[in-house]
Amino acid sequence: MLNRRSFSDVLPESPKSARKKEEARQAEFVRIGQALKLKTIVRGDAPTSLVTTGLCRKEPWESQSFCSTFPYEIVCADSWGQSLLVATDTTGVMLLDGETLPPVHVFDKTMAVKQMHVLEPQDLLITRADKGKDARIYVFRLSMLKRGLEERQLVRSKCDSRENKLEKTKGCHLYSINTHHGSELRIVAAIRNKLLLITRKQPRFEGLSAVAPGADSPVEEFQYIREICLCDPPVVMALVDGPTGENDNIICVAYKHQFDLINESTGDAYRLHHVDANRVNFVAAIDVYEDGEAGLLLCYNYICYYKKVCPFNGSTPMIQSNTSDFHFSWNQMPNAIVCAFPYILAFTTDSIEIRLVVNGNLVYTAVVPELQLAASRSDIYFVSSAPVSSASNCSSRDTSSHSSPQTPTGYEMPVFPSPLGDGEAACKHIFKIPLSNLVGRSIERPLKSPLVNKVLTAPAPAIVPPTPLISATHSLSLSRMEIKEIASRTRKELLGLTEEPSGKSDSGTVKQRRMSKKNTEEEPKARVLTSTNSDR
Repeated sequence: MLNRRSFSDVLPESPKSARKKEEARQAEFVRIGQALKLKTIVRGDAPTSLVTTGLCRKEPWESQSFCSTFPYEIVCADSWGQSLLVATDTTGVMLLDGETLPPVHVFDKTMAVKQMHVLEPQDLLITRADKGKDARIYVFRLSMLKRGLEERQLVRSKCDSRENKLEKTKGCHLYSINTHHGSELRIVAAIRNKLLLITRKQPRFEGLSAVAPGADSPVEEFQYIREICLCDPPVVMALVDGPTGENDNIICVAYKHQFDLINESTGDAYRLHHVDANRVNFVAAIDVYEDGEAGLLLCYNYICYYKKVCPFNGSTPMIQSNTSDFHFSWNQMPNAIVCAFPYILAFTTDSIEIRLVVNGNLVYTAVVPELQLAASRSDIYFVSSAPVSSASNCSSRDTSSHSSPQTPTGYEMPVFPSPLGDGEAACKHIFKIPLSNLVGRSIERPLKSPLVNKVLTAPAPAIVPPTPLISATHSLSLSRMEIKEIASRTRKELLGLTEEPSGKSDSGTVKQRRMSKKNTEEEPKARVLTSTNSDR
């Protein structure tokens, strides 16, 4: 109607007085504006619409049910394509392919796997099995394991895997690999208070046909570089890439009440951060990269502390001043941390806290009973004792004007079924959060190492490659302007500052002013602007 006629034509009975005519026009203006706003809300384009802010909106962290009847305790896991390779405490290692297909055994219970990494671009599976003095690091070719599953061969045992173990890793209680392993894979194995550096070099795009026939085990491709002695056994480790990759790679280790930096080439140790607390619960050390410069997210107790670390300059590392450091606190003590820019997720015993990486502002909290993070190197998999209802998968931010949208205070509690009765089997529910939903369309994965030249990427398509060449979720590499732009866009989404399609009403207002100018030249234009703002 506004596109065809002026507001003076809309009035059913036009008063004779100019003042009464203007008041009637303003009243009709408000009524039509409210009708337009209602249509915008129903269509879902308004910031106040329930379609975009209520129970119907799908958030990027919304989880999908992956497997709802898994009866075993999960020790560790990692994604293999669209499947999940799971190590259990009683039945060995199995490959899960969702709800449709039954689990397939890969290793029997003699292989007590405690830690694993699936590296599809390198055709490699790394595992740490057993405990104490019998612990070893085992390496397998994924193509060989896949061939055995397709040919329905017998399930592999510990005895069948003797040729796949790295002998010098006996007694290993922890290992870590470098995040960006396109051309060189680095492994640091912690054997009590000793670090063993292992590398594997190969062409980045080495095809499976290049593997020599009969070379079922890739053990011969690994080289033992050096041993580094520490004062105490490390609890958490992270490998940081130097800008050149030559004598400037760093190992971050956490023990006692401190985080130290270890030079991979010389073994020299330097204090990075001291924890002032009686008891310290180390969670993670996550390597992040910004403009080619390395930094570390040190996670312990309730704290996440960011430290920017430059490469070694001569014999000492250049640790930046406190101007670039920041820290934030979690509401509950996390058991695991996952960084998927622009979000950072903390997994506690019964909740998932989601915050922004750039400033630590709380975005969302999901209540999940008996929560356990299973895998996070590509898509995020977590386990719960109860199925997450539809309420927990939808946004439950408090839209009250008295609370900040960036730090919500009220949440809807999801509805969970009653506890199990006597004789009922307790099945685990495995859920999946696709990484592409968290990272968004603007960036495929901001995880370029300092060794990789910075390339501006176009907006990513909806389909994400199943086997990316750089597989790592614990890192980010963006310029400061890109980070500010993403943070600004995220803040606008949280505040609901999306633009309303008000082009029609604006054009109608201009047309109305032109048509009524002859009769109301003495009226100030400010009144028209005031009614426009009040209607909006």
